[in-house]
Amino acid sequence: MDHLPPSTSSALSKARDVAAATMATDSITPIRTVGATYQTIRMSCVGHAELDDVVVAYVNGIKVGENYISGIFRAGEIIEYPIQYLPFVDLPSEIRFARMRDGVEIATPFTLKTPADAIALVGLGDVRIESLSIEHGVVRGVAVNRVNGLLRPEMFAKINGVVPRGVVVDQHRLLDDGGASFQFHVRLEPQDLTENGLTIDMFVIGKDGPLSSIVYRRADPDDSERRIIQLESRLDQSQQATGYQIQALDNEITARIGLLQDRIDAFIEYSASLLFDRVAATDIQHVAGAPALDAGKQKKMQMFLDLVKSGAKTRGEMSDRPHTTDRQVVPLRSSAFSQGWYDVELDDGDEYRWMASEAIVFNPAPEKKVLEVQISVLGIYGAELPMLNCFFDGTPANVLRERSAAGGPLVLRFQAPKGKSPISCDMLRIESMVSASPAALEGSSDQRLLSIAVSQIAFVYPA
Repeated sequence: MDHLPPSTSSALSKARDVAAATMATDSITPIRTVGATYQTIRMSCVGHAELDDVVVAYVNGIKVGENYISGIFRAGEIIEYPIQYLPFVDLPSEIRFARMRDGVEIATPFTLKTPADAIALVGLGDVRIESLSIEHGVVRGVAVNRVNGLLRPEMFAKINGVVPRGVVVDQHRLLDDGGASFQFHVRLEPQDLTENGLTIDMFVIGKDGPLSSIVYRRADPDDSERRIIQLESRLDQSQQATGYQIQALDNEITARIGLLQDRIDAFIEYSASLLFDRVAATDIQHVAGAPALDAGKQKKMQMFLDLVKSGAKTRGEMSDRPHTTDRQVVPLRSSAFSQGWYDVELDDGDEYRWMASEAIVFNPAPEKKVLEVQISVLGIYGAELPMLNCFFDGTPANVLRERSAAGGPLVLRFQAPKGKSPISCDMLRIESMVSASPAALEGSSDQRLLSIAVSQIAFVYPA
């Protein structure tokens, strides 16, 4: 055998090495990917191949398919490998196929170059909206595509079923359990809210029908709600009418008592005059050592004199009404205290009146507008702090609490709302959310329902 030149033998050895490497490669990956159809990657055998393994498909380390392949394949035979979904990855990316038992690749990778290649492989996918809300005039939502995470969907909205409007879709986010999610938003216009309400339907191009909808309908009151409103109005009117009737009866009783007191005073005055005239016309001898009146008779005489004096004082108070000033105090014994008040009581010389769960105080100067009403609370029954709702006629009042630094009584200020101050009203209605009976709590004989003890009420008018 002739010896070849050194250069020729070196070139031959290199050729042999390349051929050996090619044969080794063909023995490892005798299968080539040749293309893709819908949810299928087609592979072609370039040589003899025998498989009996579970083959897993990966994209950037993310498993996208798993299929058991078994058989003896000859050159030119086609193997179809199913792919059900694609995650969100950067393009271009390769789909690699490896045996599960040892991780050895059994075919050349399939390259995804553009989103169009992903659509051709797995389609548009299944876009679903997981959340949809309206915040500050903007419709915001989150959608998920678990089949084609590479698809950037084109979405649009229909406002009130007619007006189309583009939807801004944000960047994708990879999901741990497969696929991708993306946020979207669309801005609303003031004219979108019509007299009948608002309807928003979200669509994605390539899918029939809306993905999700928001419907806002104007809440018109039904028959039951209208009846409740009418009932509340009638109750309020009945309450005011009852208060006026009680005040009228109180005024009538006060007038009758005053007339009776006048007659008693006239009788006393006439009797005293007659008695004094008789005494003055008769000489009475002084009896030395005459016994004084006993204690019982002296007490009856003093009670009679106190009754006469108190009647005169009451008539004086009734005839001399206080003049209306910027701050007018309502006397505790005044007839302005209508329903819901108990009789005046004394505590260490301080007068006060207990209120039931609901009470009415009439405005002493109804021709004037009221800025606020000040109430001095001497005591609270069944609670540490008063919990009250107050109304100027039917208008709710703002309740403020103040306590003086000197430790005086708690002062409640009932003010009209800012937009309605000062306010015209005929009466102040007070409702206590906490009230109790001493008979129930303490086991006493007092059956009254008590809430707060009031020592003073004053109406404040603008100057």
